Amino acid sequence: MDQQTPPPVAPPLEPPAPQLRDHELDEQLSAVATDVIAWRRRFHQHPELSFQEHKTAAFIEQTLQSFGIETFRPTETSVVGTLRGDLGDGPIIGFRADIDALPITEETGLPFASMVPGVMHACGHDAHTAMLLGAAKVLASRRHRLRGRVVFMFQHAEEQIPGGARELVQLGVLDGMDYVYAFHMAPHPVGTVGLTRGRVTTISGIVDVTVKGRGTHSSRPQLGVDPVLISAEITMALNTIVSRDLDPSHTNIVNVGSLHSGAAGNVIPDTARLEISMRSIDEDDWDVIRRRIDMLINGICTAHGATADIDWKVPYPMVVNDDTAMERAWEAATKILGSDKVFRAEPWQPSDDFAYMSRAVPGCYMFLGGGGEEAGHPYFLHNSKYDLDETALHAGTSVEVQLVLDLLGDKPSLRRPMLDMDD
Repeated sequence: MDQQTPPPVAPPLEPPAPQLRDHELDEQLSAVATDVIAWRRRFHQHPELSFQEHKTAAFIEQTLQSFGIETFRPTETSVVGTLRGDLGDGPIIGFRADIDALPITEETGLPFASMVPGVMHACGHDAHTAMLLGAAKVLASRRHRLRGRVVFMFQHAEEQIPGGARELVQLGVLDGMDYVYAFHMAPHPVGTVGLTRGRVTTISGIVDVTVKGRGTHSSRPQLGVDPVLISAEITMALNTIVSRDLDPSHTNIVNVGSLHSGAAGNVIPDTARLEISMRSIDEDDWDVIRRRIDMLINGICTAHGATADIDWKVPYPMVVNDDTAMERAWEAATKILGSDKVFRAEPWQPSDDFAYMSRAVPGCYMFLGGGGEEAGHPYFLHNSKYDLDETALHAGTSVEVQLVLDLLGDKPSLRRPMLDMDD
C-alpha cells in the first residue's frame, strides 16, 4: 500500500481574549450595595399588604425621581419608572419587582423587624424591590451609553389573587417590550442565580368555601347541622384527590390553609369557612381538581343536610420562561458573576403572577440564592422566621444591570448558544 502524505497540521486556535472587567461598573455596583441593603431594611420594617402599598409606592417613586427617572402610577399602589437611553431608540427591557407583604406576625428577632403588627415581608419582596432600585440608580448614571428604554415596574399585590401583574398587563404597561425579567429569592447558595428552561412554577388558585349548617346549643346537637364537623370531613376528603384521582408522578397540591368557625365551645355555629389552595403543573389535572372539589364538597354537604357556597378565584397560570430571554439572562449572569455562580434550577411549586407578564412578553423568571439551612436560614418563604443573606442582593442588582448593558449598551453583546446549560 502506498504511504499517504499526512495532512498538514492546523495551527492551534488562539484562545479567546479574556473579557476585560469594567472597573467603573464594578465600583458603581459596590457603591450602591450599601444603599440596596438599607432600602431592603426600610421596606422590611414598614411592610404593607396587597393593594395597600401606599407608603411603599410613594418612597419608590420619590427615589426613582431622585435618579432622574420619569415615573407614573398605573394604579394607586404601583409605580413604573422609565429610563430612556441617550443614544436614541432601541430595545425596551422591563423588570418586575413585587412590593407587597404578607399577613404574618414576624418572629425573626431582627433589629429591623417589621414595625407593623401582623404584617411581614416573608417572601423576599423587600429584597426584590431594593435590588431593582439599585439597578435603576446605576443604570441612570450610565444612560449616556444606552440605546433604548428600561422600564422598572414596581408591582402591587403579587400575594393576593387576582394579583397586580394582570392589571398592569391590561393597562398596557408592557406594550412594546422586547423582554421582561423578574428575580425571586430562593433557598439556593448565597449569591447564585438559578435559571430554568420552560416551565418554572405551578398553576395556582384559591377557592373560598362557606359551609351553611344550622346552629344550636352543643348539648342538643340533634337539633342542628354542624358545619365544623362537615368542614373537617371535607378537609380529609380533599386529600384523596391527589392520592387517588391523579397521576402520582405529576406535581399536584390541594391544601386547606384556613378553616374558621364559631366563637364559643358550647355553641354549634351556623357556618364554617374554608380556604383551599390548589397547585398543578398540568392543565388536565387542574380540571380534574376543580371537578372533584365541587363533587366532594357538595356531596358531603348534601349527605349531612347542609349546603355550600363555593367561590373560585382566578388562578395564576404557570410561569414559562422564553428560551431567548433565559439565554440572555444566563449570559449576563455568567459574565458579571462567573460561571460557578450560575446553575440550571429545577421548577418549583410556588406560583407567581409574573406569569401574566411572561405570557404578554418573552420573559425570564430568575432565582437568586439567599441561602438555606447551610447558611443559617432554615425557614422557607411565608414563614414567620424567614430571613435571607443580604450579601446576595449585590448579585441580583449586578445581573439586572448587566442584562441592560448587554441588550441596550453602546456595544451590545451577541447571544451565544446555551451549551453550558444543557450539559
